[in-house]
Formats: sequence, C-alpha cells, structure tokens
Amino acid sequence: MSADPAVVVPAMLAAAGVTPLGEEIALMIAEFPARADAIEKLYAVTEARYEEPCLVFHALL
Repeated sequence: MSADPAVVVPAMLAAAGVTPLGEEIALMIAEFPARADAIEKLYAVTEARYEEPCLVFHALL
C-alpha cells in the first residue's frame, strides 16, 4: 500500500469516532502496512473472492 500510515490511521480513527491513547495509535501506525498487505492477500485468490466463509450465520434458516 502506498498511502502514508501516519495519515491514514488517524483519519480512519477520526472517521470511526475512536480516540485511543497515543501509544495505541503509534502501534497501529507501525502495524498498518503489514495489516493492509494481509487484507490485500485475502482478495488475491480470484476463485475465492466472492465466496462465503464456511461458517456463516443465517438467521432466517
């Protein structure tokens, strides 16, 4: 991901209305690139992109 984590993380926290401690924000900023990469990899398997995970709760069944 090319976005600057020091900009993206505080923006996402503000949009969510969450105000964590400074140490927590620093940890989120440090971990953001790895987490963003992991999320991208979830969608990398074309065949599984629109599949549901095997455990899905359907309340109407």
